[in-house]
Amino acid sequence: MATDYMSGKVDVSLNGITIPAKYLGDDGATTTLEEGTIEISTLEGTFTKPNGTFEEVSTKFTLVLPNMSYLKNIFPNRYTASIDRPTVAGRTAIGGDTCFTMESTPVVVHYSCDSNSDNDVYIPNGYVSASIELQQNISDPVMVEVTVNGLPSEDHDNVRAYLGTGSLSGETLWNAEDEVYEAITS
Repeated sequence: MATDYMSGKVDVSLNGITIPAKYLGDDGATTTLEEGTIEISTLEGTFTKPNGTFEEVSTKFTLVLPNMSYLKNIFPNRYTASIDRPTVAGRTAIGGDTCFTMESTPVVVHYSCDSNSDNDVYIPNGYVSASIELQQNISDPVMVEVTVNGLPSEDHDNVRAYLGTGSLSGETLWNAEDEVYEAITS
């Protein structure tokens, strides 16, 4: 009897775009959902019990940069397009005196070859941060580690993440541009 396992290439959607598998490091995306615990000490011993709150909800992935301008997809509010080549060149500001408003984005991790959203990871209210350590040499691609932290979503009864299908009433796929799950039509 053959057994199927979830595996394969994934895409990550955020900030209104989908990052294809070809730009994700070979570790793919790692989602961490860590529930808090309490310890109860009794004369019988010490017991650990989940407390019903989640201390960490995050998805991490490594972005393999095709060029520096691609960072506009990760930090759209920090990016300024060039005047002479606005569609292909620009720069991302790190630090400085300019105040940047952190905006949330829904994030979806989807198996590239899946025909629907049944195996998705969906963070409806994610905040993007990056750990940038650029190594530029002859043998390694330039990569940026990206972390998306899930905060409670008021639009989703304060849920921080969903694991599984995008809709309980029919097959769907994520529309990155409109940032919604859409019904699959025949």
